[in-house]
Amino acid sequence: MRNTFLLLFMFSYLLGWGNTGHRVVGKVAEYHLTEKAKQNIISLIGHHDLAMLSNWADEIKSDPNWRHANDWHYATIPDGEDYKPGKHRGKIIEKVQEFSEVLLENRSLKLEKQNALKFLIHFIGDIHQPLHIGNGNDRGGNSVKVKWFNEPTNLHTIWDSKMIDSQNLSYTEYANFILTGIDEVVLDKWKRDDALTYSYESRDYRNQCYDYEGDNLSYNYIFKNKSLLEKRLLQGGLRLAGTLNRIFK
Repeated sequence: MRNTFLLLFMFSYLLGWGNTGHRVVGKVAEYHLTEKAKQNIISLIGHHDLAMLSNWADEIKSDPNWRHANDWHYATIPDGEDYKPGKHRGKIIEKVQEFSEVLLENRSLKLEKQNALKFLIHFIGDIHQPLHIGNGNDRGGNSVKVKWFNEPTNLHTIWDSKMIDSQNLSYTEYANFILTGIDEVVLDKWKRDDALTYSYESRDYRNQCYDYEGDNLSYNYIFKNKSLLEKRLLQGGLRLAGTLNRIFK
């Protein structure tokens, strides 16, 4: 029983966007892949549906053979600090670079490239969830106990899934919605950004996540944070597309 509790405790810390959020990121990215990137992904995986690949990195957490990957899903950058590899817990920033290099390396085995692609799809999404770049104090908001419309939960879960689920949209509907009316110049700029850039964005944006009164979050919290939530989903998808387009050029 104790081992089960510890496993659930660790698992909750490692989650990024929920299933729908990751699929939104994947679908946005898929819309912005070049034809060359699509063909290379098909050669590697058999299709280029990034939404359907986006949650594999969470699904394998029940496999003991992947337990060593537990600290790949997040990074810690305390307020006022820049990122220094190895100084704090979490390796997601290094892993984005590492898996990009695996995909670029001609000598990489096909299975290595398949896994690298699936991790990359997931991790670029994770970094855009502001609480996945933790402050080092509260397990990315998992230790911050609050209520969501009177239901006990924690701050991390609200950003993972509660706000997204409250929109009652499928991942394709949500992806199409957040892409509506976006300036193409802005989209192209975001596609060129690197993992450290969007990690620092999450470090700075996460302060907004903690800005609330009382412990029962509901409509007012959605009103204050919906724009940021949707901006991060959109940016995650576009940056994923930009990364894959550069790799498979």
